[in-house]
Amino acid sequence: MLRRVAAACAMALLLTACQAPSRGDSEPAIITTATTSTVEQRGAADAQAPPASVISCEFPDVPAARQLAEQMVANESLIASTAASTVAFAVYDHTTGVICQRNAATVFEAASVIKVSTVAARLWQSENGGPELSEEERWLAELAITVSDNDAQQYLWESLGGAPAIAEFFAAAGMTSTTPRFRDEDWGLTEVTAGDQLRLVRLLVEGSLLSRANSDYLLDLMRSVDPEQAWGVSSGAPEGAEVMLKNGWLDDPLPCDDTAESCDVTWTNNSIGYIRSPTASYSMAVFSSGNPSLEDGQALVNEVAAEIAATIQGR
Repeated sequence: MLRRVAAACAMALLLTACQAPSRGDSEPAIITTATTSTVEQRGAADAQAPPASVISCEFPDVPAARQLAEQMVANESLIASTAASTVAFAVYDHTTGVICQRNAATVFEAASVIKVSTVAARLWQSENGGPELSEEERWLAELAITVSDNDAQQYLWESLGGAPAIAEFFAAAGMTSTTPRFRDEDWGLTEVTAGDQLRLVRLLVEGSLLSRANSDYLLDLMRSVDPEQAWGVSSGAPEGAEVMLKNGWLDDPLPCDDTAESCDVTWTNNSIGYIRSPTASYSMAVFSSGNPSLEDGQALVNEVAAEIAATIQGR
């Protein structure tokens, strides 16, 4: 049996968005039925308030899982949204079976996290009647994942068969909210969600779509990412943990006058991956857009991932 916990609060300042509810009409309400428990954390009633930002969790009906889910939705720092940026995350704790998410269906541009899907799709092709990966393709896959080489990704995308071919992989993987652009050079603009990207990571970790050997091959590439690109999901990981991740970043020019010499930009910063240690095992996807700079976006994703990791580890 799965139970669900949800927390809601009005959006406010970055990473300090919700104040703990006071006693009285803003106290958390607990509603229990035979199959579901729901906890909602509400601020004072205000008809003019912006829409609530929600963290929700599903979990097996055991005390340890319920405790983690309730701690996750009670973590005020995970409501991380401002007018200038959008944040989404989805996380699965392999130890307790708890899955928690915020804005997990919100659409983002993939940037370079699509490179994991590209390599996975090519491996899936090879297992379903397509040719085995050549040595050149394996070398390009290594470049695409470990140093985020765009030329390597472009070659793999085209050799795979482009958007129509990778769409077949998304369907097989159950990634129903992921939509590729159909110009080959626009692979970084593929529309993705945190929920679908978490699903992809879990499929690799569990070896339930690709063979165990191919899943491990791709996870091994993600374990070998250049240290300069190892931010995001790795934040807050236990000391000595194995870290398997892939990040993406993309500058999005804001609309401006055609006569302007330059336009302001905002940044998309994304991170997906898996953390494994003797004390923790979790898969995670954190997505953000509208960040004022590359560094601000990285800092935001780091902070969200670290808060999730701290909650899972009981800190």
